[in-house]
Amino acid sequence: MEKIRDVNIYKMLSDEIRLHIMKLLSEKDMPVSDIVNALNIEQPLVSHKLKELRENGLAISRKSGKNIIYSISDTLLDDVLRITENAGNKLDLACNCVECDNNDK
Repeated sequence: MEKIRDVNIYKMLSDEIRLHIMKLLSEKDMPVSDIVNALNIEQPLVSHKLKELRENGLAISRKSGKNIIYSISDTLLDDVLRITENAGNKLDLACNCVECDNNDK
């Protein structure tokens, strides 16, 4: 069975930390230290998640002095992130399950 690349994109974005990193990178290119500060999590974990994103083609890196700067590999991923965020917002509003607070809306 041939591996479908789309599945890899969604697998990568299904992890909360990787998704947050991608949202940050959709705003601007960032060094690891800025990502660590923005997410308030340990640097080794951020580096591991960035490695996964890079190995799966969602992020790219370049060296700038002592820093490694990360960015989204393709501007089309910005569209994917925006669409999934919009869909998530619409699903939140439409949810009527017992666990959600949206029952009063």
